[in-house]
Amino acid sequence: MNMKTLAEHCGVSTATVSYALRDDPRITETVRKRIQQKAQELGYRNNPLSASLVAYRQGVGAKPIQQTVAVLYSNPATSRRSILFKPHLEILRQRLGQYGYVLKEFHLNDCQLSADKLAPTLHDQGIRGIVLAWGDWGSRLENFPWNEFVVVSAERNEIHPSIDRVSMNHFSATDEAFERLRIAGASRIGLICYDDLPIRVKKNIVGAYLMNHHQDEGCTAEIPPYFYSMGESTERFKKWFETYHPDGLLSHRIIDLKFFSDAGLSFPKDANYAVIEVDDVRSTTESCLIMNDELGQVLADTIAGKLHYNDHVDLSSEGNLILVDGQWQPGKTTRPAKK
Repeated sequence: MNMKTLAEHCGVSTATVSYALRDDPRITETVRKRIQQKAQELGYRNNPLSASLVAYRQGVGAKPIQQTVAVLYSNPATSRRSILFKPHLEILRQRLGQYGYVLKEFHLNDCQLSADKLAPTLHDQGIRGIVLAWGDWGSRLENFPWNEFVVVSAERNEIHPSIDRVSMNHFSATDEAFERLRIAGASRIGLICYDDLPIRVKKNIVGAYLMNHHQDEGCTAEIPPYFYSMGESTERFKKWFETYHPDGLLSHRIIDLKFFSDAGLSFPKDANYAVIEVDDVRSTTESCLIMNDELGQVLADTIAGKLHYNDHVDLSSEGNLILVDGQWQPGKTTRPAKK
């Protein structure tokens, strides 16, 4: 049995299993004991070569093994998705540094690298590992030789079915944010999302939102989601709000609070408001679910482990999906929980 199989039995990521088996305090004691117990029941034995690699690379005075991991972007450096990825990039950089790797970023639009030129460029620079950042990939790398590289994707949409992906658990995050609004007293909860969010994320968030409406007897009405276009005036949103009168509002991503104030809304006076996904809590005062360092850490641990085992993309099998949970952070836009 390998670590990935053990993680599937435990319903957690491989990174969480790795931490738990090393008794790492970043994982709660309850979770550590549960995973350690399951490992014992299933007869799992930690790979001594992997453990020694971690110890070597993190040991005091250990000389780092300088290898490069490429971070690929389909969008320009100034695009919204590239900017949103930056907090996770810095955690990824720091974490991979502990394993002896350095990062090199490639913005394919900016450097005009086509799919047929990208692979030779990476090979020429001795790069074996690739992390795919958020962006509008479409069919851009349709003919790329993935099997020649070790690859992990942070992009929520599937770029290739054989590539392992690491993503926030948007279904679970929507569940929690919905419940937090309900606890704060909201019974008519609406959803607002950017109109350009990845289709897979849209399905998960809207699906969880509608499911909560159907299952929660305390919610008095199902309100259709509102899809927000960046830079739009408030007229369409005001009409939607006046039609459905939500007393709670979920947003997938941060939307400038000025947009809501221009529409005549003040949170939490007029409605409770929570954001489902925030990358850097320092940038917001809204109640939200934040990723903290988890996404960058799991990306780093996953690519480092795959590089260690020279685990190239296997085009004959389906890639794994590793889900990362956010953490609730109360802010100024929700009322205190009702007792």
